[in-house]
Amino acid sequence: MSSKQLIADFRKFVEIQKERQAATQELSQVLGIDVSFSDEEVIEYAMQSYNKVLQKQIAEDVLKWMK
Repeated sequence: MSSKQLIADFRKFVEIQKERQAATQELSQVLGIDVSFSDEEVIEYAMQSYNKVLQKQIAEDVLKWMK
């Protein structure tokens, strides 16, 4: 996988987390308490999600390679 593809894939995860952040900000307004995420948390959650998917893909590729 090329570095451009990796970056594009990571950006998708960041966008998903930004949508999640927007939803929690709306919820915060309804509830009257802050349950939204900081920008750092958005990136952290995106990295965690991306790492899980990347590790799974690597494991699958290694298994295919070993067969």
